Amino acid sequence: MNLSRYCIPRKSVFDRSRRDIVLNLGDLLDGKLDGDAGSRFFDENYVTAGMKLLVEKSFDRLLGRRDQAATFLLSQSMGGGKTHTMLALGLLAKFPQLRKRFGEKQVQESLGTKSVRVIGFDGRESDYPYGLWGALAEQLGKKDVFAPLYSPLQAPGVTS
Repeated sequence: MNLSRYCIPRKSVFDRSRRDIVLNLGDLLDGKLDGDAGSRFFDENYVTAGMKLLVEKSFDRLLGRRDQAATFLLSQSMGGGKTHTMLALGLLAKFPQLRKRFGEKQVQESLGTKSVRVIGFDGRESDYPYGLWGALAEQLGKKDVFAPLYSPLQAPGVTS
């Protein structure tokens, strides 16, 4: 058995113009990614079992199925697995046309053609004026509702 016989890199691996393209969550949150970019994302990336599970459970949660967790712990080691998984989830939620590409029938049928508003916090950014909660509140248009969590700016604890 010869490894090179079974592991054939995509042509894009050798394309020098694409070597510096690294997506991050900020690209999705800032609206820099559209459905075409999402399609290219799924062309270039392998959908892992963990990614499938997170997407399925998240879509179940979006549909209000009560037995789904409200939070998920992404436990891949460092190196982009967590970011890619969150990007995949955000792209699938935001762009319904990509759900068919994902391949999971449950995901394709769950929300139909409904687009989901995607909000988030890019951990690479540390200068949000009102911290994590302020950034999320602003994206939701609910700054007044979340104000106790960021004014004064403090991390939430067990009682808040």
